[in-house]
Amino acid sequence: MLNFMGLKKQLLASICLIFLLAFPGAVLSAGTGAVLFDNAHLESIGNANWTITGGYSDFADTIKGLGYRVEENKNQKITLDYLKKYEAFIIPEPNTKFNPEEEQAIVEYVKAGGALYMIADHAGADRNNDGWDAVKIFNNFSTPFGLKFADKWVKKEMPVRGKIEQDAITHKIKYCGTWGGTVIEILDPSIARGHIFLSEPNSGGAYIATANYGAGRVVAFGDSSPFDDGTGDKGSQQLVDGFNLLEADHRQLAINTMCFLLNKKTEEYPIKLKFYFEGGKLNANPGEQKEFPLVLINQSSREYSNIIIDFYKNRPFEDKMKFYSMKVDKIAAGEKVRLMVPFKQDDRQMFVMYTTVVCAEDSSANITGFNSIMVGVPIMFFLDSFHENDYNNRIKMLKNAVGEDGIFFTRSKFAMSDRDLAKVDVVAINAPKAGMKIAPEEVVALINHLKKGRALLLHAKGPDSNWGDNAGLNELLKELSIPASFEAHPEFKSGGGKPVEFEVKKNDYIFAGNFAKVMGESPSCVKINETELKKKGFTYQVITTLPGSEVPVDVVLDASKSNTGFGKIALFGSFHMSDGSYQMSVDSPTHYFNIRTIRALAPEKGAFASNAPQGGESKTASQGPFLRGVAKAYANGSLFIEDFGVKKEIRIMHGLSEEKALIEFAKIKGKLVKINLRPDISEPTADGFNVIEYRK
Repeated sequence: MLNFMGLKKQLLASICLIFLLAFPGAVLSAGTGAVLFDNAHLESIGNANWTITGGYSDFADTIKGLGYRVEENKNQKITLDYLKKYEAFIIPEPNTKFNPEEEQAIVEYVKAGGALYMIADHAGADRNNDGWDAVKIFNNFSTPFGLKFADKWVKKEMPVRGKIEQDAITHKIKYCGTWGGTVIEILDPSIARGHIFLSEPNSGGAYIATANYGAGRVVAFGDSSPFDDGTGDKGSQQLVDGFNLLEADHRQLAINTMCFLLNKKTEEYPIKLKFYFEGGKLNANPGEQKEFPLVLINQSSREYSNIIIDFYKNRPFEDKMKFYSMKVDKIAAGEKVRLMVPFKQDDRQMFVMYTTVVCAEDSSANITGFNSIMVGVPIMFFLDSFHENDYNNRIKMLKNAVGEDGIFFTRSKFAMSDRDLAKVDVVAINAPKAGMKIAPEEVVALINHLKKGRALLLHAKGPDSNWGDNAGLNELLKELSIPASFEAHPEFKSGGGKPVEFEVKKNDYIFAGNFAKVMGESPSCVKINETELKKKGFTYQVITTLPGSEVPVDVVLDASKSNTGFGKIALFGSFHMSDGSYQMSVDSPTHYFNIRTIRALAPEKGAFASNAPQGGESKTASQGPFLRGVAKAYANGSLFIEDFGVKKEIRIMHGLSEEKALIEFAKIKGKLVKINLRPDISEPTADGFNVIEYRK
């Protein structure tokens, strides 16, 4: 009897061993129902915030809706034993590399039955400048999966215009896009394949790919933005919301790819409640009362009741942002309900409307989406960045704020011309760097701009300024025949670099509302020759001063009744749009002051609706096109530069070996470069490193 029991135990042990060898995935997770996001390799740095509480929070909630817990690794070393606890491991654009032991653990985890999601970005997105971007980091261990990320920076493509395979990954996918990532190269078609492809002019490569390796599965995605939900952890920069874009299917793509990784059938996990607005693009006139038809669809197999639908002007979803709410008492399985949403806005803008659908009975049916409503012709606000202007690298809050208020924001990369300013309402110029003059051709373009009744906003530098020089602005005022200048403020010496408080005076342009104090950078003052100004038919009003002072800091000139044909010209001795002035809050008097300033200066008729540029075309272009920026990276004939957050890829036709090209790049890396381009082609292409100028 004892011998029989011993043989029985040996037989059971042998069966278990055979099972584990045949099905290695059985050793992993054991049905724990947990998915792990990595946040231990600088996934939140610079303008990235790919965390489950930040930019990837909606993606994480979607995974929870599939029935899984979501956890985040913040400092744990990656080992096989650690990964075994999870059914999937998601790495959203890492910025520091995994060590060799961690890389081996990830590969073994997949081989043994684990699921890996690699999300990259474009080549050169090295946000901590350590020489490793997500492309290089993933390629250091991705080749066993039969694929790698291309060392490329593809262009924005919305929607993706390449081939879409018909399979489980593309189930119900009609529209998806890239904001400029990379593509995936298939090394071993027997285990890896692409599913959605970019257009041929944009590399034609795989936008998303999958692989089966050992007993495990892999998804490789070339862009981090489609799953970004536009939010961020406190203090981070808000990015584009790709996940909740109503016309795109990125939420569906997230479900499909997670179902692949978790070995689920996609059709069994539908988006339970779905909605859309009839009629395509929505628009209204300022002050017009309209109703927009919204269709709510129950795609689940059950009836839902007590559904609350709220409508917000942008995020965050707070009561102060909510402008309408409605309730659906019941909606049967498969039913469509048509609702009417009232809408009215007095200011012309691009109104970003977020719609949230909340189901009390089933939180996994909750869904969010946003779309844009054109209210009249939105204001276009243009900030000059060509002249190495002061403060322009400290306006993260401004960019977020003007967008939330429905104002278009753009920055120049070239000298100003009629074409550049053709659709601009308000041009803002901060004090240029010493020696950076506004060229005669640019002055002509500004005169043509003003003669159309449009506005100009000049920001002077104060004693705490980094590098701005008011001489360039004063020279411009002379060229425009405006009898005013920026001078040192007689009552202010230095604020130690801290924000300065200003008093808003009663005026007819910028309504102070319930606030009388705003913040700004250290000021200059505005000196006006009132006699000459009156002769020209100009009027002016003081907008701000230092508290208790009578010396003007900010002034608005109105030339609408003069014989110049000009519009409004604002001379601001302080810059109120810096991050320091905002004090990291868009819910502040300074923010409302800036928005009201832009709206007060903008002409009634929006420039964005105009057609061809008027006035003589700038001669600047005839001097040959060029780009400026900081040299960030070089790879395979492509130079990557960045100018105040605007990234650009330039093909370098150098005829050198890659080794020698890297030596040439090392001479300019991290330096401000000016790249002369060949004028006979539309794509930015330099003739070689010898045509690149850089600051020593």
